[in-house]
Amino acid sequence: MKYDIAKKTTRGAKRTLDAFSGTMFELLSAKPFEGISVNELCEKSNYPRATFYNYFDDKYDLLNYCWYRIGKQIRLDEYAELDPGKSLYIFFDRAYDFASVSLATIQKILKFNSTDSFLLNHFRGYLGTQIRKIFQDCPDQDGSPIPYEIIADHYSNTVLLILGWIFLKGNRCSKAQAHEYLKYLLGTFQKN
Repeated sequence: MKYDIAKKTTRGAKRTLDAFSGTMFELLSAKPFEGISVNELCEKSNYPRATFYNYFDDKYDLLNYCWYRIGKQIRLDEYAELDPGKSLYIFFDRAYDFASVSLATIQKILKFNSTDSFLLNHFRGYLGTQIRKIFQDCPDQDGSPIPYEIIADHYSNTVLLILGWIFLKGNRCSKAQAHEYLKYLLGTFQKN
């Protein structure tokens, strides 16, 4: 990402970043990602192209920033401090709550961007990477013949599978029921 997210963000930068990311989601609710141009993003955000390029290399870089913002909303940066055995369920709950609150926007975006589109595959990739990072510090599974990387991928894929089934494919269920699915699919790998 061109914009350095590690540095302290000024009010002006925050306003600019909010405008561009908000416009991206607004446009995604009206057209496919492939049909969005930098000119259109700038025009709708009321910023010149030079400002856009001060923050982002291209629309894909802006998309990465949008995923980062979602990660901030579900507080991905807190997981390193949590008990590894509980962090998966805390993450799942926060992602479930975020998707529940954002369901109307998700449904609008899905009208123009199918579940197998670049946009959703890119988001799954971002989220999968973040989930795997959550579990990088988990203790090794005692006596397990399975390498930890495979278990971390299993956690990630299972979480994404359930969230996708609920929110992308429209199979509504309660968070408690989703927890039961998660527990069942993770089997003995996950300690509660």
